[in-house]
Amino acid sequence: MLPETLKEITERVNLYALGVLAPPRYEHSLRVAILSREMAERYSVDPVAAYLAGIAHDMCKSSRERWLLAMALKDGLPIQEVEEQKPSLLHGRAAAVLLQSDFAVEDDSILDAVRHHTFGAADMDSLGKIVFVADKIEPGRTGLDPDWLRRVHEQSLDGMTRMVLEHNIGYLDSRGKSVSPVTRAMLASLQGGKRLR
Repeated sequence: MLPETLKEITERVNLYALGVLAPPRYEHSLRVAILSREMAERYSVDPVAAYLAGIAHDMCKSSRERWLLAMALKDGLPIQEVEEQKPSLLHGRAAAVLLQSDFAVEDDSILDAVRHHTFGAADMDSLGKIVFVADKIEPGRTGLDPDWLRRVHEQSLDGMTRMVLEHNIGYLDSRGKSVSPVTRAMLASLQGGKRLR
């Protein structure tokens, strides 16, 4: 895919997101896109692809649950128990399907980054890790300890991803919320196979 084509697709996806998302959600997506682009430049990943994945990652966030389920089923992956309990968690999978069907995105790295930005994936590539991390630490996120954030930004990409995963899992565990087995597997893969308790 030529960079010009990606830029044109990005413009269309941006207009779509602007039209369907509430202003705070669109602004979050914009911040994720900008941070993803900055991280991509730092870690030698295509910044145009990173911006597109960032602006697209939540474009189905406001969609109805039945539609999200129908779209997610098209990707051929099983529906996890945590997704059955809360179908809104399928928004990334639905967005990846929509990117492919309506916006002609064929780049597997972009599609996977959008598809897996909620839970992660054990075999996530650099673009996927960038969007996953950017979604969790973009500047509009409240309640993040500034010292922790500074340490995150000092890490390698794998180090950043590991710290964000540990933080998210700890947060969910402390509140008795379900953690996707996929998320735990991703952390284990970054810890060199060590299982998280």
